[in-house]
Amino acid sequence: MKRFSPLSIVLLALSSVIVVLLTVLKKGVPIVASVDSDPERLNVDSSVLRALLWYSDTGADGWTNGSGYSLFGNDSDSDADCSDVHKVNKSMRCDFTKTTDDCSVDEGFVDYTVFAYCQFTPSLLPLALVILFIWWLFLFIGLAITADDYFCPALTVISKTLHLSHNIAGVTFLAFGNGAPDIFSAIAAIGNAKNGEAGLAFGALFGAGVFVTAVVAGTIAIIHPFNAMQRPFLRDIVFYLAAVFWTFSVMWDKKITKIEAIGFILLYIVYVLVVVLGRYIYQRFKTPDVIGEITVKNEDKDETASDVEETGDSAGSESKPLLSSLRSETRGNVNISTESMESSPEDPSPFQQFLYAINPIDTENWPEMNLIKKIYEVFKCPMVFLLVITTPVVDYDEELHKWNRYLNSLQLTTGLLFASLATKVGLNTIGSSFPVWALVLIIGVALSLLVFFTSKNDQQPKYHPLFAYVGFVVAVVWIYSVANEVVNILQTFGVVFSISNAVLGLTLLAWGNSIGDLIADTVMARQGYPRIGISACFGGPLFNLLLGIGIPFTIATIKKGDYELSITLEEYVLAGFLALSLLTSLIVVPLSKFRMSRPYGIGLIVLYVIFLVVALLTESNVITADIN
Repeated sequence: MKRFSPLSIVLLALSSVIVVLLTVLKKGVPIVASVDSDPERLNVDSSVLRALLWYSDTGADGWTNGSGYSLFGNDSDSDADCSDVHKVNKSMRCDFTKTTDDCSVDEGFVDYTVFAYCQFTPSLLPLALVILFIWWLFLFIGLAITADDYFCPALTVISKTLHLSHNIAGVTFLAFGNGAPDIFSAIAAIGNAKNGEAGLAFGALFGAGVFVTAVVAGTIAIIHPFNAMQRPFLRDIVFYLAAVFWTFSVMWDKKITKIEAIGFILLYIVYVLVVVLGRYIYQRFKTPDVIGEITVKNEDKDETASDVEETGDSAGSESKPLLSSLRSETRGNVNISTESMESSPEDPSPFQQFLYAINPIDTENWPEMNLIKKIYEVFKCPMVFLLVITTPVVDYDEELHKWNRYLNSLQLTTGLLFASLATKVGLNTIGSSFPVWALVLIIGVALSLLVFFTSKNDQQPKYHPLFAYVGFVVAVVWIYSVANEVVNILQTFGVVFSISNAVLGLTLLAWGNSIGDLIADTVMARQGYPRIGISACFGGPLFNLLLGIGIPFTIATIKKGDYELSITLEEYVLAGFLALSLLTSLIVVPLSKFRMSRPYGIGLIVLYVIFLVVALLTESNVITADIN
């Protein structure tokens, strides 16, 4: 399995910092909004960024900025913007961050803004930023490891056990894994919206869609050029364009009704049914063709034939259920390894195998590592250790499919307990005193004992594939939790460096919110499965858009009736460029005979750069339009 090199991760992290510094230093882009700015132009493109609201003129007691705006009052329900911390005396900034609602953390566990301004004196603020950057880099590496070593193996096993094709897996499991944070964040954003300012949720969902369909899809095409599967590709593009048009019409009306909100959910259900039934019908009525000794299915005839011509082997064909071609090959490897172990007089004991499995350092390759790789190995070992003891992995490329009786038994307890605490469900109580985490702990211990006493050390049990489902859930929780922390840190950098809301939302926060998509989809491409990644590039954002609008607005309209929306020009720019990105793929790919080439990928990334320029010019009032 390929891994991200430490050098590539460090370069990506440093590039993000350079973007921040260039943004701050660039004179042509305003980085601090003035008091006279239009309140409606400060919507931010990030589903995880809390609803940043331009403070209004109040008569509340408290400090003011001289223009009648309350910087923060005596109560804790201040309407001030967190970026206004720079307008407060340095000695009062800690109190400001503690009493301003906009500086509080909605999702996540650490309030990094309070950490930067309260745990360090003003003169030591640079030290706080260095610590936050190192912590951010650590978390970013953790995201890469989770997706590479835990999320994707679980997805492949689930796809195999359910006999799913790559496209169906991409629009269901991988879409859910990538989109869960966006969905829950959209629910929170719309639930906390004031005066119909739900345009924040629209902007976040559209912004993430532009990033994924342009940058992520383009990166996959650059990393691993391939032939797209014609029918699924066209189906995904058409459904996504329909969803964008429907959302745009709702934004244009500036109102969403209960029927429209429920319709978004129903449209996604129709999409999944079309995917599943379309695959089933095609399988029923197809006629196989034979190329040499290899049977090729009509659905993927052109693509699979191309693969055979290039590789001379059908094992890499993505028309089959994921990893189905590895079954006999893996079994052979397991038998050979087992015989070798049986003949070895120095077989490690089960407990020694357990200790080796939880060792976060790659001791086998340690002597051959250079100094940078050794530092990287030590740096990431705490995250690796936590992932190992909480997240089960079923990997058909490993001996015994990576079964370890002691470790897998332990993971049922630690994994369930971690998931309950990370999602904060475990912090609730049953009745008045019994905590939920205690109930989860009891269930986990019972399952661990059941597995331990019904399994053997040298043979994986028949129910071992079920551990992939547990690993998938725990990996999603890890990605969700760590991604929230990454985005919260980026938001703190934006506050400290006085980066404007638009620049922050369209760059660092939008990228941070799509880290999971970028890592998971490109990892699949690097591992030789670009089609499942490209399916997720359209199925994932479609999932986010339809359910990210459908679920929260269904809840809101049930409670309050028709929902009036406050939309700004930026949301229309986002919708327009998302439609342009989809239309580009819809036109260019068929004209290229469905070949996802490197020039196509580069063109998508160039389109995203143009989008950023236009969005920033719109935010800076260089581009204006009357949308009323």
